Amino acid sequence: MKNSALIFDLLNISRNVPLSEKEMAQSLTVTFQPVHKNTDRLNRFTEKFKKALVDIGVKILPYEDALDHENGGKVRSGIVIIEQGLGKDDDLAIKTVSSLYHNPVVCIFDSPPPIPENPTLQETLDSIVSVLAWNLSHVPIFLHDEKWTFCTMNGAVVECGNWNNLKDDILYSLIPKLSAQVVPPKREDIYYREGVFDPIEEGYGDFIDDFMSAAKIWRDNGLMLAHTSIEDLDYRNRFYKRIVSRYLDHRTGMSYGFMVKQLPTPVEPAVERTEAPDFLQKHNWEESAVLEINGDYYLMINLFEKEWIVNVPEVWLMSTRSGCNKTNLNPKKDILKLGLFDGKITIDTPAGITKQECRPSYDTYAILAHALGNVITASILMREYPSSPFPKALQERGLSVSHWHGYPDAEYPLTGYMLHGMENPPVSCSTPQSAAYAIGGKLNSLEKKLNLLDGYRGDIHVEPHHGTNITGVMSITETAAWVDKMHKHNQSKKTISN
Repeated sequence: MKNSALIFDLLNISRNVPLSEKEMAQSLTVTFQPVHKNTDRLNRFTEKFKKALVDIGVKILPYEDALDHENGGKVRSGIVIIEQGLGKDDDLAIKTVSSLYHNPVVCIFDSPPPIPENPTLQETLDSIVSVLAWNLSHVPIFLHDEKWTFCTMNGAVVECGNWNNLKDDILYSLIPKLSAQVVPPKREDIYYREGVFDPIEEGYGDFIDDFMSAAKIWRDNGLMLAHTSIEDLDYRNRFYKRIVSRYLDHRTGMSYGFMVKQLPTPVEPAVERTEAPDFLQKHNWEESAVLEINGDYYLMINLFEKEWIVNVPEVWLMSTRSGCNKTNLNPKKDILKLGLFDGKITIDTPAGITKQECRPSYDTYAILAHALGNVITASILMREYPSSPFPKALQERGLSVSHWHGYPDAEYPLTGYMLHGMENPPVSCSTPQSAAYAIGGKLNSLEKKLNLLDGYRGDIHVEPHHGTNITGVMSITETAAWVDKMHKHNQSKKTISN
């Protein structure tokens, strides 16, 4: 994807990240654990499943060949484990992994998904998380009739239809879930400045009010899912509860969605490469999309069939704290300052809050990708479309970024916002791929809407099977209010159609 390597170089992520479904499939190695349970339907599906994996380029290893006998017979890191049927406590695949993050576990069950009839979003999520906690699988697959459904920990319930189309369903729906790992940034990769963020002292009291007003709207409509505590889940034993805690980086639970205010940022107009100083023209941009000179950072962008050089300043945001209840915020502890400062991901914690209480969010990469993409977009618009309201808003008032587990309605458009992402592989916003799709899609959508850029106000980034990010000139509260009105509009349509 064009311009996607930018975010990898900026955030020090390896460029060896597969971005297409076929690349993802070819990067995977899978092994099948000895069967827990045999049923006719399980056996028939599993055989078709194996064949489809081979057909799309996934490497399948015999189970014995997947084991690392120098590591206690564990399955080697990087291999996906597939188990069949409900296993006994000591037989679960999770006990054989070398890495909780790098050995995804898929379990195939001969039963329908345990989701109540006509559930709310929260009830759906709680049902899925309960299954994951009990069986310690990352992706459970459920068989019912001649159909199959799989679920993920971010609340996705993916109905895949009949078994005659296994190959496409596996490649375009399941493979991205297994290849794009749900892993937060490592804490040691974050530069912390503890107890230094005082939003009132820094003049951000109005922004705090914005967070609180938006949280109330999300709370009232129930569209931003609430905190799911690991204490409220059922486990087979204390050992398995500890595994869940480790997988979640010892967080008290999981929360979904986020609200972010990108702080006012000085932006310079982009410069065409042919007009740039000599040292910028001669840099090997193909080898590195980022150039640092005496603390100044430059990027090269391909857009409008031209090469642009953008000077990237420090990027700072106010963000909801990972793990907090986004719909019931405590303004003194649940809003921190996140930035890309001196080339490092930086977190300034509120007064009295330690770095232990401010773990990197699963959404950190996606949030920073949107913020950096906003700076790049503003820089190019300042040069080519100076009447656009977007650059002025970023410099004077800042921008908002909001994520919720729902989708925009094509019949309820948002004027000035570019829609993109619907065709991307369905990955979670906690993956490097999501960051690439966020920044690449944001920039590529500009090319597709040249006649609308004078009125450009932001973008709507759809993450299939996951949710939506809205970024732009609206405040956090205005964004929440727009989603609320769209939801009520949809509800009224359903009432009329019934």
